[in-house]
Amino acid sequence: MSEIITSSGIDKIHGKLKKSDAGYLYVRNGKQFYRDREENYQKNQSPKQKYNSAAFAYANELMAKNYGTPEGKIRLAAEYEAAHHIGSSGKTYGTPWAWKFNSLQYEYRQAHPFGV
Repeated sequence: MSEIITSSGIDKIHGKLKKSDAGYLYVRNGKQFYRDREENYQKNQSPKQKYNSAAFAYANELMAKNYGTPEGKIRLAAEYEAAHHIGSSGKTYGTPWAWKFNSLQYEYRQAHPFGV
């Protein structure tokens, strides 16, 4: 169990006893309290990170749905060759997957501008 001593009004913070615990124990003014704390990665992300994660999820979902089959991979290779390996941003990509994935992220960002 972890124990942290703070300079604030809280005397000690005791970490989780088990991985399955939902909260933390802490001591304030000699009394022990329990605080529920939801932990997830998304909660700790900045707005820009959440925006980039949404673009990544959008591209990942469409790649699996449209190009996950053997026929889709052949279609993807044909599209890649027709585009001359150049993506939406003008950058050249080495693989069809990277080309299409970045194009789909670009498409999401154009449809959902950050900060608007």
